[in-house]
Amino acid sequence: MKRKDMLVEEVMKKEVITVRRGTTLKELIEIFGKFTFHTLPVIEKDNKLVGVIALEDIFKIFEPYPSHILEMLERVPFLDEYGERSLLEVDIPPELGVLCVVDDLMNRNVITISGEMTTFEARSLMKLHKVRRLPVVDEEGHLIGIVSLFDIILAVFKKKGVL
Repeated sequence: MKRKDMLVEEVMKKEVITVRRGTTLKELIEIFGKFTFHTLPVIEKDNKLVGVIALEDIFKIFEPYPSHILEMLERVPFLDEYGERSLLEVDIPPELGVLCVVDDLMNRNVITISGEMTTFEARSLMKLHKVRRLPVVDEEGHLIGIVSLFDIILAVFKKKGVL
C-alpha cells in the first residue's frame, strides 16, 4: 500500500538556530537581524526544548498592560493608548540589552510535533494553534528539528513535480 502523506521527519529542517534561556536581549535582536525567520526554539543542555521566543515577544517590553487589556483598549475608538509617541521617545535604559534575557520573554507553552507524525497532522496542528512553525521533538522532548508551513508546501510541490 502506497503512503499518501509524507512524514514530518522527511520535510523538517534538521539544522535549527536556537537560543538559551540566558541569551540576552541584545544577542537575541542580533540573531533576529541575521536571519529571515522570527521564531526560535529555546533549549537547555542536551537540546531539551523549554520554550520558543518570537520577535513579537520583544514587543512585550513596551506594553504597559497585559495583551488582553490592550486588545480591549484598542476597541474603544476615542482612546489612543500611545498617542503620538514614537518608539524613540520611550524611556529605554541601555542596560536593558544585557539585563533582559530570553527567559523573561519566552513562551513556555510550546506546541510540538513528533517526526513520525504526518505533514497533514502537522498542518492540522498549525491551523488549530494559529502557528506556522512547529518544533520537532523526540520522546524525551529533545529538539531534533523544526517544520514550517513553507517546508510542507515545498515538499508537496516537489512531490507533485511543480519544483
